[in-house]
Amino acid sequence: MTSYIRPHIEPDDFFDAQGERIDYGNRWAHLDGPPEDSYSVDEHPERFAPLHAVADALIAHLVTTYAVDVEEGAHVAADFRHPTPADAVVRAVRFTPRHEASASMTVLFTAYPGVRVRAGMFFEEAFPSCGCDACDETWDAAAEELEQQVLSIAGGGLTEKVGKPRRRRVGYSRAGGFVVDMGQTVSHSLVMLDDSGSSGGGSAASDLTAPELAAAAAALRAVAEASPAGNWLPWPARPQTDAASIQ
Repeated sequence: MTSYIRPHIEPDDFFDAQGERIDYGNRWAHLDGPPEDSYSVDEHPERFAPLHAVADALIAHLVTTYAVDVEEGAHVAADFRHPTPADAVVRAVRFTPRHEASASMTVLFTAYPGVRVRAGMFFEEAFPSCGCDACDETWDAAAEELEQQVLSIAGGGLTEKVGKPRRRRVGYSRAGGFVVDMGQTVSHSLVMLDDSGSSGGGSAASDLTAPELAAAAAALRAVAEASPAGNWLPWPARPQTDAASIQ
């Protein structure tokens, strides 16, 4: 099995309106927090352009390492529940592992520039998660998260669940007033294979149509039958003869 190596990225500098070099990742370290008006500013989105090179390298690694069927084209962008405008789709690649209990994955390059990933039934993430000046995110931090999550999904780190049906409940507190919970939920958790931790999320099952929820529940029952821990299984390895033929 091949090892993933991040491509070399030449460092680049970006400057503010006063001509001062911006130290992204530490921009507001000398303050108590970012200025209020920085939340609505996205001064240099082009700093995230290296994410496309990183995603290209990840795709090449997945193709040569795993037994997957690959489909590429703008139509694949429709896999995402939260759509990207057609004119913002640069590249979209879908991976379908040759094992039904392994999670499919779609990688989408956006014109921002950024990368989105969808996997399994519910998992969706964007890199960067936010490009505004206040969040001060760096391309290399976003790239590290992208690499960790893509490789961990392929490695079997993703678990998804459909919660038990129940009615939404109304609660009340003096601080927050009346609050309605999500009722039945769908959720995911992702354990990073480099032992750096885990991430997760959930949403209301009502965000899905009834057929979508039924299909997700059926798929996850099949995963549970094949996987004692309930996680999507690691992608099957590509036979060495196949890997050699595409290198």
